[in-house]
Amino acid sequence: MDQQKNGVEDLSICSTCKGKCCKSYPGPATPKDFGAPDAERMYMKLYDALSSGRWTIDWINQEEGRYFIRPATKGFESSIFDHRYAGECTFLTSNGCELPFRKRTESCRMLVPKLGEKCDSQGYTRAYVAKTWQPYVNVLIQAATDVEKIDMQLNF
Repeated sequence: MDQQKNGVEDLSICSTCKGKCCKSYPGPATPKDFGAPDAERMYMKLYDALSSGRWTIDWINQEEGRYFIRPATKGFESSIFDHRYAGECTFLTSNGCELPFRKRTESCRMLVPKLGEKCDSQGYTRAYVAKTWQPYVNVLIQAATDVEKIDMQLNF
Protein backbone atom coordinates (compact mmCIF):
# COMPACT_ATOMS: atom_id res chain seq x y z
CA MET A 1 0.00 0.00 0.00
CA ASP A 2 1.38 3.38 -1.01
CA GLN A 3 1.03 5.83 1.89
CA GLN A 4 1.14 9.35 0.47
CA LYS A 5 1.02 12.68 2.22
CA ASN A 6 -2.51 13.25 0.94
CA GLY A 7 -3.98 9.77 0.91
CA VAL A 8 -3.78 6.03 0.54
CA GLU A 9 -3.59 4.08 -2.70
CA ASP A 10 -3.20 0.38 -3.46
CA LEU A 11 -3.39 -0.11 -7.20
CA SER A 12 -3.13 -3.90 -6.94
CA ILE A 13 -6.34 -4.09 -4.90
CA CYS A 14 -8.17 -1.41 -6.91
CA SER A 15 -7.30 -3.02 -10.26
CA THR A 16 -8.45 -6.43 -8.99
CA CYS A 17 -11.68 -4.98 -7.59
CA LYS A 18 -12.31 -2.81 -10.70
CA GLY A 19 -13.72 0.12 -8.71
CA LYS A 20 -16.56 -1.53 -6.80
CA CYS A 21 -16.80 1.49 -4.49
CA CYS A 22 -16.74 3.90 -7.47
CA LYS A 23 -19.54 1.94 -9.11
CA SER A 24 -21.81 2.26 -6.10
CA TYR A 25 -21.42 5.93 -5.09
CA PRO A 26 -19.09 8.85 -6.01
CA GLY A 27 -16.86 9.92 -3.12
CA PRO A 28 -17.88 13.26 -1.61
CA ALA A 29 -15.47 16.19 -1.69
CA THR A 30 -14.40 18.26 1.28
CA PRO A 31 -14.01 22.05 1.29
CA LYS A 32 -10.22 21.59 1.14
CA ASP A 33 -10.68 19.94 -2.26
CA PHE A 34 -12.02 23.28 -3.48
CA GLY A 35 -9.52 25.63 -1.85
CA ALA A 36 -10.87 26.20 1.67
CA PRO A 37 -10.57 28.39 3.59
CA ASP A 38 -10.18 30.93 0.75
CA ALA A 39 -13.85 31.67 -0.06
CA GLU A 40 -13.10 33.48 -3.33
CA ARG A 41 -10.94 30.64 -4.61
CA MET A 42 -13.57 28.13 -3.47
CA TYR A 43 -16.31 29.99 -5.31
CA MET A 44 -14.35 29.95 -8.59
CA LYS A 45 -13.46 26.26 -8.30
CA LEU A 46 -17.04 25.34 -7.34
CA TYR A 47 -18.46 27.45 -10.17
CA ASP A 48 -16.16 25.76 -12.69
CA ALA A 49 -16.88 22.28 -11.32
CA LEU A 50 -20.67 22.73 -11.35
CA SER A 51 -20.52 24.36 -14.81
CA SER A 52 -18.71 21.30 -16.14
CA GLY A 53 -21.74 19.11 -15.40
CA ARG A 54 -19.48 16.48 -13.81
CA TRP A 55 -20.02 17.63 -10.23
CA THR A 56 -23.23 17.95 -8.26
CA ILE A 57 -24.48 19.13 -4.88
CA ASP A 58 -25.97 16.47 -2.62
CA TRP A 59 -27.35 16.81 0.89
CA ILE A 60 -28.07 15.12 4.17
CA ASN A 61 -30.78 17.56 5.24
CA GLN A 62 -31.82 20.54 3.11
CA GLU A 63 -33.78 22.27 5.87
CA GLU A 64 -30.63 22.36 8.01
CA GLY A 65 -28.42 23.36 5.06
CA ARG A 66 -26.34 20.17 5.29
CA TYR A 67 -25.00 20.14 1.73
CA PHE A 68 -21.82 18.83 0.14
CA ILE A 69 -20.41 18.44 -3.36
CA ARG A 70 -19.49 15.20 -5.08
CA PRO A 71 -18.86 13.91 -8.59
CA ALA A 72 -22.01 13.35 -10.62
CA THR A 73 -23.31 9.86 -11.24
CA LYS A 74 -23.09 8.56 -14.79
CA GLY A 75 -26.21 9.33 -16.77
CA PHE A 76 -27.12 12.26 -14.51
CA GLU A 77 -24.36 14.70 -15.37
CA SER A 78 -25.39 18.37 -15.55
CA SER A 79 -27.71 18.09 -12.56
CA ILE A 80 -26.56 20.84 -10.23
CA PHE A 81 -28.48 19.28 -7.33
CA ASP A 82 -28.80 15.50 -7.10
CA HIS A 83 -29.72 13.40 -4.08
CA ARG A 84 -29.30 10.05 -5.82
CA TYR A 85 -27.86 7.70 -3.20
CA ALA A 86 -26.39 5.18 -5.63
CA GLY A 87 -24.72 5.21 -9.02
CA GLU A 88 -21.38 5.03 -10.78
CA CYS A 89 -18.99 7.95 -10.49
CA THR A 90 -18.71 10.00 -13.66
CA PHE A 91 -14.90 9.84 -13.44
CA LEU A 92 -14.68 6.02 -13.43
CA THR A 93 -13.38 4.52 -16.69
CA SER A 94 -12.52 0.97 -17.70
CA ASN A 95 -8.94 1.80 -16.65
CA GLY A 96 -9.85 3.25 -13.24
CA CYS A 97 -10.35 6.85 -12.20
CA GLU A 98 -9.60 9.37 -14.93
CA LEU A 99 -8.54 11.93 -12.31
CA PRO A 100 -4.92 11.89 -11.18
CA PHE A 101 -4.67 10.71 -7.57
CA ARG A 102 -3.95 14.20 -6.17
CA LYS A 103 -7.04 15.63 -7.96
CA ARG A 104 -9.50 13.08 -6.53
CA THR A 105 -11.77 13.99 -3.65
CA GLU A 106 -10.27 13.73 -0.18
CA SER A 107 -12.68 10.92 0.69
CA CYS A 108 -11.49 8.94 -2.36
CA ARG A 109 -7.82 9.57 -1.61
CA MET A 110 -8.28 8.44 2.00
CA LEU A 111 -10.30 5.31 1.17
CA VAL A 112 -8.38 2.23 2.28
CA PRO A 113 -8.98 -0.50 -0.31
CA LYS A 114 -9.64 -4.06 0.87
CA LEU A 115 -10.32 -7.29 -0.98
CA GLY A 116 -13.27 -9.45 0.05
CA GLU A 117 -14.76 -6.81 2.33
CA LYS A 118 -15.99 -3.24 2.24
CA CYS A 119 -13.25 -0.64 1.82
CA ASP A 120 -12.49 1.50 4.90
CA SER A 121 -13.78 5.05 4.44
CA GLN A 122 -11.81 6.22 7.50
CA GLY A 123 -14.84 8.18 8.66
CA TYR A 124 -15.43 10.11 5.43
CA THR A 125 -19.17 9.51 5.51
CA ARG A 126 -21.71 11.74 3.83
CA ALA A 127 -22.68 13.11 7.26
CA TYR A 128 -19.06 13.90 8.15
CA VAL A 129 -18.37 15.60 4.82
CA ALA A 130 -21.61 17.62 5.03
CA LYS A 131 -20.48 18.82 8.46
CA THR A 132 -17.16 20.03 7.01
CA TRP A 133 -19.12 22.09 4.47
CA GLN A 134 -21.20 23.92 7.12
CA PRO A 135 -18.94 27.01 7.30
CA TYR A 136 -18.93 27.20 3.48
CA VAL A 137 -22.54 26.41 2.57
CA ASN A 138 -23.17 29.99 1.46
CA VAL A 139 -20.24 29.81 -0.99
CA LEU A 140 -21.49 26.45 -2.30
CA ILE A 141 -25.06 27.67 -2.77
CA GLN A 142 -23.94 30.96 -4.35
CA ALA A 143 -21.86 29.10 -6.94
CA ALA A 144 -24.80 26.79 -7.68
CA THR A 145 -27.22 29.70 -7.98
CA ASP A 146 -24.91 31.54 -10.37
CA VAL A 147 -24.43 28.43 -12.55
CA GLU A 148 -28.21 27.91 -12.65
CA LYS A 149 -28.74 31.55 -13.70
CA ILE A 150 -26.36 31.10 -16.63
CA ASP A 151 -28.03 27.79 -17.57
CA MET A 152 -31.46 29.44 -17.54
CA GLN A 153 -30.25 32.32 -19.70
CA LEU A 154 -28.75 29.93 -22.26
CA ASN A 155 -31.92 27.86 -22.42
CA PHE A 156 -34.19 30.80 -23.26
